[in-house]
Amino acid sequence: MSRSLLALAGALACGLVCVAAVVFLVAHPDKDVAVERMRAAIGRAFVEYRSVLGNAALSRAQAIAVQGSDVLSLDVDTHLAPTGLPRFHHRAAYLIRPDGSLAASYPAAERQIPAAVAAFVSSVRADGAPGRGTTRSEAALLDRAVQVQTDVVPLEREPAVVAVAQVAGTARRPAAGAASGLTLVLVRPIDPPLLKALGDMAGVRNLRFDVESESGDGPVHTQTDSRGRIVGWFGWELPANEGVPPWLWLLPSVGGAAFLGFAGLSFVQIRRAASGLEQIECELRRIAQEDPLTGMPNRRKIIAVLGLALKERRPDEILVFACIDLDAFKEVNEVLGHDIGDRVIAEVSERLRAALPDSTSIGRIDGDEFAAVTTVRSSGDALDIAHGCALGLAAPFHVRGQVVHVTASIGLALAPRDGTSAHELIRRADLAARAAKKAGRGHVLAFHHGLEDEINERRFIEQELRLALARGALTVAYQPIVAGDGLRMVGAEALVRWHHHARGNIPPGVFVAVAEQAGLMIELGEFVLRRALADARDWPDLFIAINLSPIQVRDRGLVRAVASALADSGIEPSRVVLEITEGVLIDNPEEAKLRLKELRALGVKIALDDFGSGYSSLSYLRRLPIDKLKIDKEFVSPLGRSANGGVILQAIVALGRALGLSVLAEGVETEEQRLLLRLAGCDEMQGFLFARPMPASSFLDSIRRGAARPTDVVTHAADEVASALEP
Repeated sequence: MSRSLLALAGALACGLVCVAAVVFLVAHPDKDVAVERMRAAIGRAFVEYRSVLGNAALSRAQAIAVQGSDVLSLDVDTHLAPTGLPRFHHRAAYLIRPDGSLAASYPAAERQIPAAVAAFVSSVRADGAPGRGTTRSEAALLDRAVQVQTDVVPLEREPAVVAVAQVAGTARRPAAGAASGLTLVLVRPIDPPLLKALGDMAGVRNLRFDVESESGDGPVHTQTDSRGRIVGWFGWELPANEGVPPWLWLLPSVGGAAFLGFAGLSFVQIRRAASGLEQIECELRRIAQEDPLTGMPNRRKIIAVLGLALKERRPDEILVFACIDLDAFKEVNEVLGHDIGDRVIAEVSERLRAALPDSTSIGRIDGDEFAAVTTVRSSGDALDIAHGCALGLAAPFHVRGQVVHVTASIGLALAPRDGTSAHELIRRADLAARAAKKAGRGHVLAFHHGLEDEINERRFIEQELRLALARGALTVAYQPIVAGDGLRMVGAEALVRWHHHARGNIPPGVFVAVAEQAGLMIELGEFVLRRALADARDWPDLFIAINLSPIQVRDRGLVRAVASALADSGIEPSRVVLEITEGVLIDNPEEAKLRLKELRALGVKIALDDFGSGYSSLSYLRRLPIDKLKIDKEFVSPLGRSANGGVILQAIVALGRALGLSVLAEGVETEEQRLLLRLAGCDEMQGFLFARPMPASSFLDSIRRGAARPTDVVTHAADEVASALEP
């Protein structure tokens, strides 16, 4: 049999090699197409950097304008020194008076304006407005009556990107005594750090900039200034191309023969293995119901044992379900290591078997939690057994030369007094164990109705939520989502809200959790889906983002519900983004993957929400059919406050771009965060900087006030938030 398996493995290996050869031959890239794609990517990356530098010059010019006409008191470190991501910030800054003299500079020792920069500033002042080189972002800025222009200027054979902005008060909020007539100039040489950053953004290797067209090997991309004059050439290295060896074309034929042999050997092996399938199935069933460390029944098995014991309980017996939770066991693993922790768990299982009656069924239901099912004559007997069990576990453990002290908090639930179903007994025993743990280590507590407050609160929320769903008392609010430049609204996220007639506003974190436990999540999710799609018909130029819980994704009727809601609303599926969390893969990853593929087939887009805050893994990005990453706000809030705040965020954005995914950052609250996120390459942003969640009517009014200009809508919303935050 070993020889057959060896032959089978050889045939399979040959087949896989041949398949790989076929895939390589089919997918061999076209060199010319790859070069053109790289040229376009380099051009986009350079245009984006010019736009960001111009935006930074504009922001600093506005801040200087507020300073007034007295530039002598100007704080150079605040207004001229570079900040932000170090690979992108400028190297020199000049504040020039109308007569061409220098008012301030950075570095302070730099008191001479380069001739080429002075000439460029003179041409900008002469033109009175930005020339043909104005980028899309600069054009949006000009709509606010502020002049800014960027261009490529040669500085002593070293080209540099120069941004020029006029210092003046804005049209909305003119500064008293504004320093009109001053000109702010930011200069960034096209040096290796900038080329490295641009290369990373464009996805090319060893990007360089030459002033001579034939100074290097490889493809080049011509760069011109705003007047169409050539100022240099970008060059880079293509990946090594070793060509296709002639013998590779013979492998598909060999692969066919190998697979025929593979099929024959597979048939033989299947017949030989058929006789042992029943034994294997029994062994797998045993493994599925047994804890591998202790040999005890696992959670699934102990629940089945409890259900059977409830059915077989005699009227004169009391059935006891005990939840045994080890106290501070996490510290044992952290201090002594998991090997010692596993040995302690094994010895705990032995002590439990010795302390409990022989008829007791004992199981391990979690890492440091055990459960026991037994019958007694009175509740006093149950407490005596539990105290004896706690006393036996309190004795020191001697494991591999280490003395370990472990105690256990034990919660008891008795049937029929505390419930007649397995679910009720488990829930109430767990509630009693948590209360015992709060009272201190080694406590034993039987469930009593004083512990019902939490249960009653959950039941109240559940009952009121059912009524609210039946009466349509829930509402949906919408928070705008803006493009990466922070100036253009592109969509909105739907957020469910509940205003209770007696309790007031009940947070979603409270009632959504109850809905998941009570089986209401499917109904709640469908309500939000249909309401959001119906409201989104009133803003046809924006997409609508809707959250899906893991319970909804696991529901087989989800695809049918989404298709029905799309048909009833008449909205284009491409405008709908369904947001999921990484929790959808915990229980059944293959089923979740299939469900998401079915949703994608409807034409909607899939976004991975709260990326980086939970079970983030590169395998999820590879396995899930997703279109967008949504960065959790905990990675956005450190921006501008910590020198390393943007490192992880840049890595996530780069990962998303490499996988062809768009990236959205949530929780944006400051202008500095917006600029840094834009530098990092985020495609979309969301947060209080732009607008808070609002009812559908207010959202629609905001769009209408913008007179069909989404830029003004977002700006107006941002101004409202800023005014609300001012002291």
